[in-house]
Amino acid sequence: MRYVCPNGHASWAPTNSHIWCRSCSRASANDDDIDPEHYSVRDKKTGELISYARVELVE
Repeated sequence: MRYVCPNGHASWAPTNSHIWCRSCSRASANDDDIDPEHYSVRDKKTGELISYARVELVE
């Protein structure tokens, strides 16, 4: 997957105003510094962090 959560996980899903990452959610059970809710995605090809407001999801 080209677009990942800011922590590099591909297991994210869109919500109304942000993405929710399943892998971050699991990791947050052991680390209070990890939040499964993100307001940007990372483009693995360019390394750019892209605001969720700019993301257009297509099927």
